[in-house]
Amino acid sequence: MPKAGDILVVLTYAMVAVVAALGFDRFNLMSTELAWLMGAVVFLIAGQVHSAAARAEERALFEDELHQLKAANLSMLDELQAAQERIDQIADSEATSSAAGLTSATGTMPDAKPDEQLVTELLARLNKSELAPSATPAPQRSRSEATGIVRDALENNRVDLYLQPVVGLPQRRTYFYEGYTRIRESNGAVVAPGDFLAAAEEAGLITDVDNLLLLRCVQIVRRLTKADRRVGVFCNVSINSLADEDFFPAFLDFLRRNSDLAGALIFELPRTAFETRSAVAARNMARLADYGFRFSIDQVSDLSLDLAELQRAGVRFLKVPGVRLVEAAHGGEPIAGREPGALRPEDIAGLFARYGIDLIAEKIESEGTVVEVLDLDIAYAQGHLFGAPRPVREDVITDADNTLRQVG
Repeated sequence: MPKAGDILVVLTYAMVAVVAALGFDRFNLMSTELAWLMGAVVFLIAGQVHSAAARAEERALFEDELHQLKAANLSMLDELQAAQERIDQIADSEATSSAAGLTSATGTMPDAKPDEQLVTELLARLNKSELAPSATPAPQRSRSEATGIVRDALENNRVDLYLQPVVGLPQRRTYFYEGYTRIRESNGAVVAPGDFLAAAEEAGLITDVDNLLLLRCVQIVRRLTKADRRVGVFCNVSINSLADEDFFPAFLDFLRRNSDLAGALIFELPRTAFETRSAVAARNMARLADYGFRFSIDQVSDLSLDLAELQRAGVRFLKVPGVRLVEAAHGGEPIAGREPGALRPEDIAGLFARYGIDLIAEKIESEGTVVEVLDLDIAYAQGHLFGAPRPVREDVITDADNTLRQVG
């Protein structure tokens, strides 16, 4: 109610009180002092009645506005839900179109298969490839010879992608694959990573190797996620590539255009490289994390780690050899800043999980190690016991590449 109206009401109540007091005094109903006292009482009572009525009116007005606001919110939610349904319909339509294109390229419908069956089929096809020549390791060579082999392999497309499963425990269902780079000589012999990675780093070729591995990982991820969105691929990347100001902008732009794969593509770094990374590499890792990409750390020899730093850097997986993990859990050594013996073995995985980090027991080669790892409540495992790394044939890559072009 406007202030002028309030003033008029107050003046009205005051006049009523004065009239009442004069009436009591005029008709000798009470003494003059008592008459004016009663007038004051009438004024106060009238004021209280008015205040109560005003508050009731304001409350009714507030409740009406609240109801209108709730109605508006419900309407907005309905609109958002309708918009989400339209988005889902569009996504389903695109997925159907992509699947149809993949069917025409491969003769199969991956959406109709779980990822286990799809990859079993893929590995069966790989087994028909030239595994015998690639199983023959190349002899040790000098650094200059290794550099020449890397250059020749890049020029002649003899850089291969190998996949190894990472399984969930205890069911041993495949949740991830780790992608490895391997290069072949002209005679088909595979060059060991230790023989070519250092040479590629020194010769400035590692960014070319990483770029090719990334492209092929993206192709495979697109194929695998058609069967199961939960499947991911660990893609090994050099810290030098992440710090390379010439390579990284194009690398980041490619990933930005494929940011829908952020949940399925995990970049893996050795622990030493992560802990000694430059400010430029750290900044570029943060930029990747901004797009939703996650990181994994391997080559971990002990659990004396700064979990808060790992969490800030976007590290979500930590790979530790299964035997070493069991030894650390029962060896009375410091773990993540805790005093020796402060954590029970079965609580270690939970501590890392509180920082958003999943432990992966790697290099598992025996059932006995699996039993010991299960006692630690570790969620994932990797090793030859569950499957050795297998090369992905070029025709499989081509099929996936066709799908990538259709999606893009």
